[in-house]
Amino acid sequence: MRHTKVLIQRIMSGDGRTIATAKSVAIASDPATVQQTVSTTISADGTCSSSSSSSSSSSSSSSNG
Repeated sequence: MRHTKVLIQRIMSGDGRTIATAKSVAIASDPATVQQTVSTTISADGTCSSSSSSSSSSSSSSSNG
């Protein structure tokens, strides 16, 4: 089963303009695998943007011996 979680956070100026936006998207395709992408955009005077992504997986095994 696939689960997706999206989080968006904005910093607004006093006159209602967006100064910075951060967005995180995490996708779990099964209990052991998670992929996450984070992007930020800052635009007060100039424009600056950055993006990062990561993927992790874990597995557990048990043996009765």
